[in-house]
Amino acid sequence: MKKYSFFLLVLLYMNCGIIYCQSNLWAGAGPFYTTGFYFLNNRLESYKTTNVGVFLKGLYNIRSQFHVSPSLLWVFPNIYKISVVDGEERTSVSSIMFDINGHYVIKSMGPFEFYGLAGLDILFARRKYISTILNAEQKTIVTDNTPGLNLGAGTLVQAGEKVKLFAEIKYLLSKYDQLMLNVGFLINL
Repeated sequence: MKKYSFFLLVLLYMNCGIIYCQSNLWAGAGPFYTTGFYFLNNRLESYKTTNVGVFLKGLYNIRSQFHVSPSLLWVFPNIYKISVVDGEERTSVSSIMFDINGHYVIKSMGPFEFYGLAGLDILFARRKYISTILNAEQKTIVTDNTPGLNLGAGTLVQAGEKVKLFAEIKYLLSKYDQLMLNVGFLINL
């Protein structure tokens, strides 16, 4: 995923003058909260993801009202352990998401920008099960990848000449529907 994000940034630099592009290219990070999902829609507790994670985000101003924003989100693994006779069973569910969103600025008021967002999402989910009974280890890994759509809104606040703060709320429509709230900062490159 890092290769694709880097490749996208290189393409953006190649398509515009260095001075123009630098003033329109931002990168940042932050934490996020999500309602989470159950892996393969199995409603057992050992199939649920956690509700928190971190993300990396880019922002490119195409025009004053249009932005393109790729992001990479990592949901912290949910580790579920139970003790059984003569051993232990351990399950971890984790996911990584790659988004590419378009922003349309609805209203600008001084240092504030309010925007709607829509875009594509690819979610990579994994469930790892390890059983250690009678000192014998058994491991099973199951993965599931699914595309989705993001719909939401956000705000950018100019916090300095080279720093912006932002907050977004979006709904991911996919096999693993979830509501997400992102907050973070962006630095002008």
